[in-house]
Amino acid sequence: MLTQKFAEVLLLFPAAMAAGFMLFVADVVQSTMDDMEAAEFKRFLASLVAHATRSPVAILANTITFVGMFPYWYFYGFNNLWFTAGLILWVITSAISKQMSLPIYSRVTGRKFPAYKARIEIDAADAAALEKERRKLRRANLVRGALALASVAAMVIGLA
Repeated sequence: MLTQKFAEVLLLFPAAMAAGFMLFVADVVQSTMDDMEAAEFKRFLASLVAHATRSPVAILANTITFVGMFPYWYFYGFNNLWFTAGLILWVITSAISKQMSLPIYSRVTGRKFPAYKARIEIDAADAAALEKERRKLRRANLVRGALALASVAAMVIGLA
């Protein structure tokens, strides 16, 4: 029989992995993108988005916690308020990050996403527009990283 604590650890592990990945992107990858010329940034972001959306590790780390929380609540209920708050914040973080990031990805890369269709793709020669999108992406990555860390922190408090 799966104990509640063990189920919580199983949900926490991929959430912590995804939060660490997001913090790495918000810090190291974003700093690297900030050092690039506009056309390099556009090309790099297109490659990053394409690989991230096909990466089994990224997909699993970002979906296991979401999918697993429903059976967790079914079997164990909502009695661990901190852990439940962390799971709910995880979902809110995902929704906010998609609303902030997908429009940027779409405008910079021209890639179409089911949740957002860009009206235009920014030309590689339009350095000012790409710089504006890079600033928005920096803010979106920082927000997503901070919220992901907060959700994991709440889950860890729930384990204590």
